[in-house]
Parts: sequence; C-alpha cells; structure tokens
Amino acid sequence: MTNPKETTHKKIAGVRDMLQSRLSHSYLLRFIDFPVIDEEKLYVFYGMLEQAKLEHKRKQDTLLSIMLVQIALDTHDLISLEEIDNEGDRKNRQLTVLAGDYFSSMYYHLLSKWEDNELIRTLSEAIQEINEAKMSFYQTEYSTIEPVFDNLKEIESILVRKVAEHYGLTNWKSFGSHYFYMNRLLTERKQGIIQSGTFMLQKIASTLLSVKGAKLSTNQASKAKIVLDSYIAYAKKEMDQLLQQHSELHQLFQERFEYNWGIKGIQEKKMAEEG
Repeated sequence: MTNPKETTHKKIAGVRDMLQSRLSHSYLLRFIDFPVIDEEKLYVFYGMLEQAKLEHKRKQDTLLSIMLVQIALDTHDLISLEEIDNEGDRKNRQLTVLAGDYFSSMYYHLLSKWEDNELIRTLSEAIQEINEAKMSFYQTEYSTIEPVFDNLKEIESILVRKVAEHYGLTNWKSFGSHYFYMNRLLTERKQGIIQSGTFMLQKIASTLLSVKGAKLSTNQASKAKIVLDSYIAYAKKEMDQLLQQHSELHQLFQERFEYNWGIKGIQEKKMAEEG
C-alpha cells in the first residue's frame, strides 16, 4: 500500500532534482556557491499547488517557476553592499547579481510556454513588493521593536500570499505567511548562535539599545537574542494554533515544523547555553 507521505517526499525530491539541474550553470558555479533551495518553501508551495486545478506538467512547471523566483530573491540577498577593493570579490558580486537575474528569467521562460500571463504578472508584482519591503526594512531606523518583526513577517509573506490569492487558496494565506515567518525567525536564531553580529541582531540592538553600526558586545548580543527568542516563542504558539485549525495542513507540516523547531530552536539554544 502506497504511503501518502512517501509519495509526497518522492514528488518533491523530483522537483528538487529538476531545480538543481536548472541551477547548475557551470560558469557561474566557478565563482559563486550553489544556490540554496529553501526546503520549507518548496514543501509549502507544493502543498498549495496540489489543491490548484492544473494538469500535472503545468503544475510542475508552476512550482519550478515560483521556486526560481524565491531562489533569485535569495541570491540577490547575498550581494554585499560594502566597499570592495579586491578584483576577485568585485567579480563575485557582479556574478551574484547576474545569477539572481538569470534565475529570475527562468521563471518567465517557463510560464511563457504556457502563456500564463496572469501568473507572470502576479510573480512580477510579488518581486517588486518584496524588494520594496526589503529596502524599507534595511534602511528604516525604528523607534520601537514591533515594526521590525512586522516588516520581517511582511517580507516573508508576500510571495506565498500572492500565489494563494492567485489560485483562490485562502486557507493557505495565513498559514503560509506564518510558517515562512516562523522558519525565518528560527534561521535568524541559528545564525545568531554561530555569529553574534547578524543583521537581525544588529537591527534589534540598534532599535532597543541605540547601538549604531558598531560591533555588538557579548552583553548586547545576548540582550538582542532574548528579544528574538521572545518573538520566536510567541510565533510558535500561533503556529501551533494554525496547525490545529487546518487538519489537511496539520498532517503535511506538523512533523516538519516539530523537526525544525527541535533542530533550529530548542536543541541549539541548549547547546549555546551549555557551551
């Protein structure tokens, strides 16, 4: 008897393989790291499109297109804005910009084959809104901490919200938005354990502790992590409630959520405290 979870994992693995094949540009990979495929977003968009009324091949190309948009956005996030005087670093930055543009062009090519102009427009609007939200997030000097996390959640929610609205999948809007936000917070926490001077911790410290551009002290980083942990704890409570409200989502994502919470949250926090 076929196990539905195993079938889902195999289908997603197949999409992941297709993505990796499309991303394997030999020249670019001589100079930049292989693009990261966000597993959680792949699973969420797969789950969404399983409920969309599309034929198999079109559904597959649509999922590839959405993930290529996400990968293009993530690639552009890697671009350093610091001054560089090394020719190798300069070439790396130029190629990272080109790589993001190249990955973005792939989604347009895939959807053009289906003459899916409406989805092309939806994804283009999402890219524009995300870039505007990121610019606001990076450049704004906040006076209170709540808008910092509100804006972070907005950045994480735009693409999934736009896709859900496009296909009329209203039950995925709040779930997908919060799931992506939760995983972003856990990723920020993981990076904060490895490196105390992450942008998010700097943002928290500059808002609450008036730290401007300087490297965070151990005490300042610890205070920023306490604030981040409080938002993670609150977001987890909301995530638990959402998973219980949607049984069809609960089955697909409960195990993944608990796994990520354990790996990125509790276990690493304990390791840091014990270390």
